[in-house]
Amino acid sequence: MKALISRLEAAAARPELMGEMMDRLGLDPQALVEEGRVLDLALAARRCAGCTAEEPCKSFLAATERAEHAPGFCANALFFETVREG
Repeated sequence: MKALISRLEAAAARPELMGEMMDRLGLDPQALVEEGRVLDLALAARRCAGCTAEEPCKSFLAATERAEHAPGFCANALFFETVREG
Protein backbone atom coordinates (compact mmCIF):
# COMPACT_ATOMS: atom_id res chain seq x y z
CA MET A 1 0.00 0.00 0.00
CA LYS A 2 2.87 2.38 0.77
CA ALA A 3 4.27 1.88 -2.72
CA LEU A 4 0.93 2.81 -4.27
CA ILE A 5 0.63 5.93 -2.13
CA SER A 6 4.18 6.91 -3.05
CA ARG A 7 3.45 6.48 -6.78
CA LEU A 8 0.24 8.53 -6.49
CA GLU A 9 2.07 11.33 -4.68
CA ALA A 10 4.76 11.38 -7.36
CA ALA A 11 2.15 11.46 -10.13
CA ALA A 12 0.38 14.37 -8.45
CA ALA A 13 3.60 16.41 -8.55
CA ARG A 14 4.27 15.82 -12.24
CA PRO A 15 1.86 18.42 -13.65
CA GLU A 16 4.07 20.95 -11.85
CA LEU A 17 6.92 19.63 -13.98
CA MET A 18 4.71 20.12 -17.03
CA GLY A 19 4.26 23.78 -16.09
CA GLU A 20 8.01 24.17 -15.74
CA MET A 21 8.55 22.49 -19.10
CA MET A 22 6.06 24.84 -20.74
CA ASP A 23 7.90 27.76 -19.20
CA ARG A 24 11.24 26.55 -20.60
CA LEU A 25 9.61 26.23 -24.02
CA GLY A 26 8.08 29.71 -23.84
CA LEU A 27 4.54 28.36 -23.86
CA ASP A 28 1.78 30.02 -21.84
CA PRO A 29 -0.81 27.67 -20.32
CA GLN A 30 -3.09 30.62 -19.56
CA ALA A 31 -3.20 31.48 -23.26
CA LEU A 32 -4.39 27.93 -23.96
CA VAL A 33 -7.13 28.33 -21.37
CA GLU A 34 -8.20 31.60 -22.98
CA GLU A 35 -8.29 29.82 -26.36
CA GLY A 36 -10.66 27.23 -24.91
CA ARG A 37 -8.08 24.44 -24.88
CA VAL A 38 -8.65 23.40 -21.27
CA LEU A 39 -9.30 19.78 -22.29
CA ASP A 40 -5.99 19.71 -24.19
CA LEU A 41 -4.21 20.92 -21.07
CA ALA A 42 -6.01 18.37 -18.91
CA LEU A 43 -5.00 15.55 -21.26
CA ALA A 44 -1.42 16.79 -21.26
CA ALA A 45 -1.42 16.86 -17.45
CA ARG A 46 -2.72 13.30 -17.45
CA ARG A 47 0.05 12.19 -19.82
CA CYS A 48 2.56 13.91 -17.57
CA ALA A 49 1.15 12.26 -14.45
CA GLY A 50 1.54 8.84 -16.05
CA CYS A 51 5.02 9.47 -17.42
CA THR A 52 7.89 7.30 -16.24
CA ALA A 53 10.64 9.80 -17.10
CA GLU A 54 10.40 11.91 -13.94
CA GLU A 55 14.13 11.91 -13.15
CA PRO A 56 15.28 12.75 -16.71
CA CYS A 57 12.63 15.49 -16.75
CA LYS A 58 13.85 16.99 -13.48
CA SER A 59 17.44 16.86 -14.74
CA PHE A 60 16.50 18.53 -18.02
CA LEU A 61 14.59 21.28 -16.21
CA ALA A 62 17.43 21.86 -13.75
CA ALA A 63 19.97 22.19 -16.56
CA THR A 64 17.86 24.16 -19.04
CA GLU A 65 16.79 27.77 -18.91
CA ARG A 66 15.20 27.90 -22.38
CA ALA A 67 14.60 25.26 -25.03
CA GLU A 68 13.24 25.24 -28.57
CA HIS A 69 11.82 21.71 -28.26
CA ALA A 70 10.85 19.34 -25.50
CA PRO A 71 13.26 16.45 -25.03
CA GLY A 72 12.47 13.20 -26.79
CA PHE A 73 11.57 11.40 -23.56
CA CYS A 74 8.77 13.91 -22.81
CA ALA A 75 5.30 12.38 -23.09
CA ASN A 76 3.99 15.77 -24.19
CA ALA A 77 6.65 16.62 -26.79
CA LEU A 78 4.18 16.34 -29.68
CA PHE A 79 1.55 18.37 -27.81
CA PHE A 80 4.08 21.11 -27.08
CA GLU A 81 5.13 21.21 -30.75
CA THR A 82 1.49 21.47 -31.80
CA VAL A 83 0.96 24.37 -29.39
CA ARG A 84 4.11 26.10 -30.61
CA GLU A 85 3.01 25.80 -34.23
CA GLY A 86 -0.33 27.34 -33.34
